[in-house]
Amino acid sequence: MLNGRLVAIRPTWKDDLDFLADLANQDEVRHNVGGWHWPISRDTQQDWLLRSHADPHVQRLTVVDRSTNEPLGLTGLWEVDWHNRSALTAIKLMPGVSPRGAGSDSIMLVMAWAFYEVGLRRLHSTILPFNQASLGAYVRKCGWQVEGRDREAVFRGGHWHDLLRVAILRPEFEALPHADEYLDRVCGTSTRVPAQSGRVDEPLTVEASARP
Repeated sequence: MLNGRLVAIRPTWKDDLDFLADLANQDEVRHNVGGWHWPISRDTQQDWLLRSHADPHVQRLTVVDRSTNEPLGLTGLWEVDWHNRSALTAIKLMPGVSPRGAGSDSIMLVMAWAFYEVGLRRLHSTILPFNQASLGAYVRKCGWQVEGRDREAVFRGGHWHDLLRVAILRPEFEALPHADEYLDRVCGTSTRVPAQSGRVDEPLTVEASARP
């Protein structure tokens, strides 16, 4: 369990599946994500979770409210590249129930965990330009950089939209004002290695776990 200011992040459980099917089918969520899928049936979710647990390149995590333990959303790591120490990450939060700041709190927790516990060096994702909530959380609050634009890559609402490619490196996370706080939350005590030691990017010993 990773505990942030507002949310906690834990492995996805079977009991989460009804909530996650509802989350994936929310019109607002479907409109704002880059990917597309058919409406999801609850009956398919258990197989989806079992496939996730068997995949060493994916780790799905459920975001929960720290005060109630009720699920709020889904995050995790996808497409984990153990050789190049990078992964895709994303977040979906249920509209209308997540406290203000839950998105950036979740992103900071995932970054601290991915960089200091999993041993990754780069995280990347994609954002639709009209998704101002995600741009605000990732780019303006959590230090991510827009690295490129795929022109007219996503068909949504009868129109073609560009897709922004965003990413962050471990040293960029470490430079954020609240990085030490989240390292303490994830690691128990700050494990940041001073930059002058030349050891900031030393590999960590990690064990490949399950997936999102």
